[in-house]
Amino acid sequence: MKQNFYLVQIGVSYASPCFLPYSAGCIAAYLLQDRELCEAFHIPDIVVMREPVADVLKRFCDPAYVAFSCYVWNYEYNKTVARALKTMFPEVRIIFGGHQVPPGGALLEEYDFIDYLMHNEGEETTALFLHAVKNGDDLSSVPNLSYRKDGAVVTTRTHIPCDISGYPSPYTAGVFDSILREFPDREFHATLETNRGCPYACAYCEWSFSKKLRPFPMEKIKAEIEWIAAHRIRYTYCADANFGILDRDVEIAQYVVDMKKKYGYPDVFKPCYAKESDDNVFAAGYLLNKNNTDKGVTLAYQSLSDDALENIGRKNLTLKRFESLDIRYTQAGIPTYTELILGLPGETRESFCRGICTLLESGQNNSMTVYECQVYPNSRMGDPEYRKKYGIKTAVIPMLGIHYNPTFNGVGEYLEIVTETASMPKADWVASYMFAVVLQTFHHLALLRFFAIYLRREQQVSYYDFYQALFRYIYEENRGTLHALFQSLYDRKADTDTADWTYQTETFGTVGFYFEEGAFLELIRSEDAFWQDILPFLKSFHIPEPLFGELLTFQRELLRTLHKTDVSLDLGWNFYPYFADQSGKTKLTKVASHLRAHSDLGITGWPDYAKKVVWFGKRYSAMLLTNSRAEIAYTQEASE
Repeated sequence: MKQNFYLVQIGVSYASPCFLPYSAGCIAAYLLQDRELCEAFHIPDIVVMREPVADVLKRFCDPAYVAFSCYVWNYEYNKTVARALKTMFPEVRIIFGGHQVPPGGALLEEYDFIDYLMHNEGEETTALFLHAVKNGDDLSSVPNLSYRKDGAVVTTRTHIPCDISGYPSPYTAGVFDSILREFPDREFHATLETNRGCPYACAYCEWSFSKKLRPFPMEKIKAEIEWIAAHRIRYTYCADANFGILDRDVEIAQYVVDMKKKYGYPDVFKPCYAKESDDNVFAAGYLLNKNNTDKGVTLAYQSLSDDALENIGRKNLTLKRFESLDIRYTQAGIPTYTELILGLPGETRESFCRGICTLLESGQNNSMTVYECQVYPNSRMGDPEYRKKYGIKTAVIPMLGIHYNPTFNGVGEYLEIVTETASMPKADWVASYMFAVVLQTFHHLALLRFFAIYLRREQQVSYYDFYQALFRYIYEENRGTLHALFQSLYDRKADTDTADWTYQTETFGTVGFYFEEGAFLELIRSEDAFWQDILPFLKSFHIPEPLFGELLTFQRELLRTLHKTDVSLDLGWNFYPYFADQSGKTKLTKVASHLRAHSDLGITGWPDYAKKVVWFGKRYSAMLLTNSRAEIAYTQEASE
């Protein structure tokens, strides 16, 4: 009689769009090609939905083995379900694998309901494990495994397979077909892997289990892309650590575009781009962006502190190279965004705040995201000795519901984040984060972007000086609604016990937003009060009239409010080409000009505005009516 071998990969939440269980699907597809294992084991449908625990338990019938794929968004839920399964079926054997399982067997000493741990990649290890238990063989020959034997915990040798070219696809093998049939009204997202491995070794990262890059065959990749498109999957996440690192990645991007033209899907193909390989990344990004299949290209920095970069083992873009890349993408009409991590060892408040502004000096006016540094069990930063060396202190916080409506069904999930290092006390960490919130609210979300650029070019006020002055004005001088809003955010960030760091109000819908997004939404909703609060700050720079008045009009009128879709301005200066020129070479000229812009997103109310402008549109400056997707007509009189 066959034994039931269950695979469990629970998505982020039950109510939101759900990713197809790719990791578990890869293991299932690998096992299903093994005739001997199929004769001994039955593999039911993968358990994927985060249902109430009592309901999900009904999905298990006489389980012999239940293998859980563990990550930060399902780890606590998995433990709760596994513990309950052990009570219901005392003979069941529980297996935990995935990135949330740390090296070694410590989890077996902590949780008696877990029987086995699988480390690293799971396809071959799972197959070897099932062959061993089927034949009654000693488990010591199975790599990447921890288990109990004679009262002690045993961990076997580490093995990362070099050749993955024969691994079957869970998509074309039909693993996900039953899930789509069971949940016909649910929106599913897909994951695509074109290779495994990462040549870098950043201390905060645990993306790949090997530095060796191992590609999948092109025929497999193309078949998966077509399956995704044919099944009308709107969003596809490319799980390569460095998309664009191989020349063939441009061909893959072209095939995504071809399938979108054929089927209308995927609507979004979201890669994580390579740190190097400029030409490949540009070519792939151009194809995807020009066919409205990507939101933009990442120019990842993580930090501009030499000390922090040395401590985490990260090689960065040079600022000169960053500037040339940013201009190249801007001229091609491709939005870029930069990612930074707060809390890296060696970073200080001064270096972090100056680093953000240095990126502005190099041309990154479009979009930036600052992430708290998270600690993962399989990263170098997860090593206790590494933490001790750099004075790293952390807080365990509830998972944030950013851009989705979390429904955890009674079992919360948590993140471990760095809140202090030897070089950055907690108070500096809070102040640094809030400086980033202020800068992003007013620059990348464009509330004062044009003023900041004008003052940098014409009065040599550095971005650092401008935003430090704004930071002081908000927190020390202004006592209006502007101060009240940002002070409330500051107080919330300082509270690492409650960690109420998701901005969510009924006005903007049920999903949560980053602090800077919430601040922008509140200020644009109450724009008259905002301009009244900010006017004394702007006047303190003594911009001469009538230029000041026209610049204020230009800044204010180009911002998209709830129902504004068009702007028509007669101006006395060439503001539009002046600010559109990322290189800063266009001189500000007093000349009669006319600007018309149209950008209609079909917004129906504030929740829709928050979704389309801030969530979906932030990276191409949708909050400006002159964004890269707008219809723009500009004329100016000939210069004398």
